[in-house]
Amino acid sequence: MPNLQDPSPFHRVVVYYQTQYYDTGDKDKNGNLIKKYLSPSPLTPVATHVIIAAFHLFADSNDSNTKKIHLNNDDPDDPSFDQMWVDVARMQGSGVKIMGMLGGAAAGSYGNLSSDFKDYYSLLSSVITKHRLDGIDLDIEEGDSLSSIEQIIKQLKADFGPDFIVTLAPVAYAMKGNADPFSGIKYSDLETAFGYLIDWYNVQFYSGFGTMSTSRDYIDIVTDCPLDPCKLVAGTLTSTSSGSGYVDLDTVKSTMRQLLRIYGSRFGGIAAWEYYNSDPDTSEPWSWAALMKVTMMNWKDVLAAE
Repeated sequence: MPNLQDPSPFHRVVVYYQTQYYDTGDKDKNGNLIKKYLSPSPLTPVATHVIIAAFHLFADSNDSNTKKIHLNNDDPDDPSFDQMWVDVARMQGSGVKIMGMLGGAAAGSYGNLSSDFKDYYSLLSSVITKHRLDGIDLDIEEGDSLSSIEQIIKQLKADFGPDFIVTLAPVAYAMKGNADPFSGIKYSDLETAFGYLIDWYNVQFYSGFGTMSTSRDYIDIVTDCPLDPCKLVAGTLTSTSSGSGYVDLDTVKSTMRQLLRIYGSRFGGIAAWEYYNSDPDTSEPWSWAALMKVTMMNWKDVLAAE
């Protein structure tokens, strides 16, 4: 029987926050679409970690000697982000950890770090320092090597201390002893060599690389990697419009309860891609995180029902 400590420090509710502005469907007097800011603040009572996505490192197209960092399509200090930085700072004051995601589907950041680590890392560390981020999520969807990942992780921990959170975001397939289809990395090798520097993995259980429709893929990773379940956060899609492999909320909650029966307090938690269009109510996207939190808060009742 798992330890019935309450609460568990590992029952994380992680929410990716990439869409800071969304189209309202309305137009201004000039015919331009009106975009509205979406604040992450309502996540404060229900999310443990919010990951701002996505940061990219690149050389200026007109001057390859000019290196830049963007949050999505803009400089992180663009005025359009002013309110977001105010909001997330307040969230930190309430105990929510605020992280940044580097990389993702737009390739180039990790190749640039490999070719010119000093200059590109300096851009990343400056943003971390200025905006007091609590951690970085490394989403490597381009060719890379263990040595390159080691370099960035060790530098982050050296510069920002052991409490600075470093996570990675591979697909579930890559956590079962297989080479990652995007980066070519074997995450089982990474965990063996440098797992002591990695806080946890926000693993993508969707897009055909894994699923939370049953507990099987999660259990297989714990066994095959092998990995302590407290380091395995199950990443899910929050709506059918977020990508392929969406699993409905009731099924995800059922799978979580199965995993809570097995791992109890050491179940690593759940992650959402992404915030703005989350089921069950896109007008209140924080409700997804609330449902996940309640499911894990009741973990002792799940075990007692056995």
